[in-house]
Amino acid sequence: MGTLIGIIGKPSSGKTTILNALTLVNAKMGEYPFTTIKANKGVGYIRVLCPCTKYGVQCSPNSGYCNNGVRYVPVELMDVAGLVPGAAEGKGMGNQFLDDLRQSDVLIHVIDASGSTDAEGNPVDFWDPGNDIQWIEEELTKWMEKILVEDWKRIARKLETEKQKIAKVISEKLAGLKVTEDLVVRATRDLAFISTKQPTQWDSDELYLLVTKIRETRFPMIVAANKIDRDKAKEVVAMLKSRFPNHTIIETSGLAELVLRMADKQGLIEYNPGSTKIIYKIDKNDRKVANVKLIEENMLNKGQTTGVVELLEAATFKTLKLIPVFPVVDASHLTDKDGKVLPDCHLVPEGTTAIQLASKIHTDLAKNFINAIHVNTGKRISANHVLQSGDIIKINSAAK
Repeated sequence: MGTLIGIIGKPSSGKTTILNALTLVNAKMGEYPFTTIKANKGVGYIRVLCPCTKYGVQCSPNSGYCNNGVRYVPVELMDVAGLVPGAAEGKGMGNQFLDDLRQSDVLIHVIDASGSTDAEGNPVDFWDPGNDIQWIEEELTKWMEKILVEDWKRIARKLETEKQKIAKVISEKLAGLKVTEDLVVRATRDLAFISTKQPTQWDSDELYLLVTKIRETRFPMIVAANKIDRDKAKEVVAMLKSRFPNHTIIETSGLAELVLRMADKQGLIEYNPGSTKIIYKIDKNDRKVANVKLIEENMLNKGQTTGVVELLEAATFKTLKLIPVFPVVDASHLTDKDGKVLPDCHLVPEGTTAIQLASKIHTDLAKNFINAIHVNTGKRISANHVLQSGDIIKINSAAK
C-alpha cells in the first residue's frame, strides 16, 4: 500500500478503539494504562469518487470496494504502544513506541477530549488534554534531538573543516528515521542561523528548534479529539482549537464508530462508514440496537458523523496531500490486461508526473516509457505531465 498512518497517544485515550472501528481487527482495548504493549496493525479505508458512475461501467477493485460510485481505498494503519512523559528516556513503553513510530508517514494523535484521564492514562476528575498535545510533540522532538546531538560537536567540526552540506550530514545522521536531504532543506529553509552562523556556534535552543522543524516535516500530525460524545468534550475542543490554531483537530468518537460497524457486520443495520444515515434491518426498538439508537439520536440526527473516517481522509488528503489516480491498460474499456474494469486506485503525492506513476506501477514501464493517454480528455501526454485527482491514465511503454 505504501502509506502508513501511525495512531499515537497516551494510554486509555481511545487509540485502539479507533483502530478497531476502522479495521475490525479486535485489538485489545481497556480503560487502563499499557493495554497496548506492541503495535497493532490493520487496514482502514478512505473515500474517493470512483469514475465508474461517470463512465457508466461496473468497476472491479483489486483492493478495497466501491459503493454507489464511492470508492473505499485501503490505507495501512498502526496503533503503537502507549506513550507517557519521559518516553525519550525510556519511561513506560517509550523505547518500543519510538522504534515503531519511525515506520509512519503521518501521525494521528488521539487525545481524550473529555479530560477524564491524566498524562499516564489514569482516571481523574479533569485533565487538560492540551497538555497532552504539547508533551507528546516535545517527546518526539527530544527523541530525535537525542539521536542528532549525541556527538554534535564532532559533526559540527566536520561540517566546517570538510565543507560538507549541512542538510546532507543531518539527513545521514537521521537516515534511520527516513529523513532525506530534501526534507532537511524544506524543514530548515526559514531558520536564519543555518546560513548566518557556523554549526559549532549553534546553541542548544537553536539545535532544539532545528530538530523541531525536522520533526514537524518528517512526522506531520493531526489531532483526534476523541470521546467527543462525553460531557464537556465540546467545550474542551473549542478551547483547544483556539489554543492550537495551526493544528488540524478532528472531533471523533471511536466507540460510536465501532458500535455502528459491528452492528452493520452483524446484519442489524446498514451503515456506510463516514455517513450520518443508517438503515435498520431489525425492529428499531429491539434491545440489540439500543446503543445504535442512542448514537443516532445524539450524533447522526444532528448531522454529526463519528469523525473516524474524516481522520484518515484528513491525514491522507490534507496532510500528506495525496491524490487518487486510476491506471488502465485499455483506454476504451477502462480495463487492465485481464479485462477488470478500473481495478486499481493509486494514491500519489500532488505533483506526481505520468512517468512517476509508471515507475510506481512497474520500473520497466518507466524505463521504456513512450507516452501516456489521459483518458479523461483523450489527449496524449508526455512523461512530465503533472497528474490531477481522479485522472485515468494509460501508460504506453516499449516494455514487453
